Amino acid sequence: MVIFSRPQPGTLPTTLKLLVAIMIPSVIVSVLGGASASMGFGLAMGLGMAVTPVSKPRQAALLVIVGAALGGLASLAGSTPWAIAVLMFVSAILSAATNQRSAGLLSLTPVMVILFGPGPINLPWWSAVLWILAGGLAGALITRLLKFQAPTLPVEKRTALEHGIAVGLLCAAIMYWALANSIPHGYWVAVTVLMALRPLANQRRETLNGRLIGTLLGAIIALLAVLFLPVWGAVIVAVLCLFFMVWYSMGGAYLMQALALTPMLLIFASLGDIDRGFELTFERVIFTVIGIAAAVLVALLLRRWESRREDLSA
Repeated sequence: MVIFSRPQPGTLPTTLKLLVAIMIPSVIVSVLGGASASMGFGLAMGLGMAVTPVSKPRQAALLVIVGAALGGLASLAGSTPWAIAVLMFVSAILSAATNQRSAGLLSLTPVMVILFGPGPINLPWWSAVLWILAGGLAGALITRLLKFQAPTLPVEKRTALEHGIAVGLLCAAIMYWALANSIPHGYWVAVTVLMALRPLANQRRETLNGRLIGTLLGAIIALLAVLFLPVWGAVIVAVLCLFFMVWYSMGGAYLMQALALTPMLLIFASLGDIDRGFELTFERVIFTVIGIAAAVLVALLLRRWESRREDLSA
């Protein structure tokens, strides 16, 4: 596996356009509704951009509505362990159902349950629903304006269902454990599993390795920035990381995306507070390692099930 790679050639102009298209409405929403609204809106834009290229308009609208419903329910559930666990499993099963159309269509919805529930997005349920709908619409419009296209990657029905059940049960258990025991940022374990354990078997090795290595290297960058740079310097590093994350997302280099995402999040969350920087970096690394270990075990289980099916059909 190549650790460092270059962005896909020819994607820089589109990256700049996409950043402008994302930042302008996000800033407006931040002014109107605050930081939580902006985060929720931005996450929903990602959902809109994920579903639009491979869906008809009505299908895309329905998927965004599903995301809004889950986000609203998560806001109602808050940090209630059993409620979030149920929503995690439901969102994983819904994601499995849509993976049969194309892998990853609703992969953001379990993450939305986490962030709108016990995570940092603190909104009333009705506000969460409205901002998700608005963000999904904005994401769809951006996709149409920039003429983004993506191939459909259908997942075989049995494979999609097995993946959804396994991931749903694991993440539901993780979230119940984290919330019942008041583990700070324990939801990072579940986020790691959701992002790294892909439904398509041929993608799992790259995403698991990429998530682990990218997070470890990104945590080092974040810690160095918080320790040795003034606040304005750390902000510049975080903004550059945002730029590179979007740029690399054009070419699917997951390790580089994780490498850019990690310091961006950690720096913005700990600006001017060295102790908090240490704390968040430590938690991010530990919970990522735990999440990767859990994801690897589930990946081995899924591989065993797939091998058995192949043997039976041979």
